[in-house]
Amino acid sequence: MNTNSKRYVTKEQAHVEIYGHIGIVSAQLRNLSQTGAFLEIAKGGYVPKKGDLLSLTVRLDTLKKSHNVAAEVIWSKGLGMGICFISKDEVLERMMAKTSGF
Repeated sequence: MNTNSKRYVTKEQAHVEIYGHIGIVSAQLRNLSQTGAFLEIAKGGYVPKKGDLLSLTVRLDTLKKSHNVAAEVIWSKGLGMGICFISKDEVLERMMAKTSGF
């Protein structure tokens, strides 16, 4: 993972689906780069932790567009977390790898 990507400050609202958990969590996208982002979860039930796989949807109302990306939590502290973007194919591979340990 390239950690030297330029980060852009943002305040976009995001909806986060955590694979393996029911429901969608609201979050605020605080900064964004080509490789990942920093999210802050609105208070709620489950806060994603390191290793969790996510489906992140950001609706850009001014552009009338919505973007959906897959991601993995690489660190978390309190309600904040750093995520790296992954391909949707990697989500399935990583989920299969987690379940093969059973």
